[in-house]
Amino acid sequence: MLDHYVGVDIGGTKTEVCLLALSNPNEFASAQLLTKKRMDTERTTSLSNFLDRLNSLTESILSTHHLTMNEIRGMGVGVPGSIDPKWGVMRAGSIPFFLNTPLEGAFRDHFHFKGALAFDNDANCFALAEAYFGAGKSWADRNQIKIKDLCMIGITLGTGVGGGIIVRGELLRGRRGGAGEVGHTTLVESGRPCYCGKRGCVEQYLSGKGFASMPLEEYQGHLISFLSNLSNCFDPHVIVLGGGVSHQAGIYDRILERLSHACFLTEDPPDVVPNERGDSSGVMGAGLLSFQAAIHEGVCNGVE
Repeated sequence: MLDHYVGVDIGGTKTEVCLLALSNPNEFASAQLLTKKRMDTERTTSLSNFLDRLNSLTESILSTHHLTMNEIRGMGVGVPGSIDPKWGVMRAGSIPFFLNTPLEGAFRDHFHFKGALAFDNDANCFALAEAYFGAGKSWADRNQIKIKDLCMIGITLGTGVGGGIIVRGELLRGRRGGAGEVGHTTLVESGRPCYCGKRGCVEQYLSGKGFASMPLEEYQGHLISFLSNLSNCFDPHVIVLGGGVSHQAGIYDRILERLSHACFLTEDPPDVVPNERGDSSGVMGAGLLSFQAAIHEGVCNGVE
């Protein structure tokens, strides 16, 4: 008998839904990705319209496998914004209809779902997936580091720039869920204006749009400055890059040498590696999120 989980990765442009099956109900590492489908997010629509479309997409996936929402153990949702861990609302982010909305109630009403339900930042979901099943895990295995001792930062370089911080195998969320919002730290003083109201944000330089607007050498210079600041703050073992820009081989040229010179601790800088889960990172991380929520609700026993 398989346990099933649904992962939802909501981005500013596309939303992806996946169905995961666990052959061992106590080990998320046994999860198999059965199906995943996408739809347009349509950021200017209403919350009700978005959830109606998301519900239809999810039901189409489940029906293919002869399942209903009542048979799903958990549902995890990654959103492009900061989720307040106390109130479960998105305090800031790029999708207007999610802002300051009690997400759990809205999702349960639309999906008629009573199982484990969890929400988090999409970059946090990316970081979780890469730490447990992707490049972070591969790095830890090669270096004989246990997940409970791993310090890893996941950075998404795509439409925007997001970050997820793993400390000793656990997500660092912060007081209001805002930990890891590295895309809106200042990279260039009095630089390009950002939609958040500030100027010179990392996102304006290191996103896909930023990559397309400057020579590779200039882009990598900004990337090194950014990563060295992260290294000085968190001293991670490894930094995993995701998003479309992470596929550009040139950004990794001599990166450890240059990062070593830029960091305060010049010896043994963190490794910088591309992700391994690719487009599946977000939905896999969201699925893991729901599995962890099920643990807290007593549905299953743990993550291996």
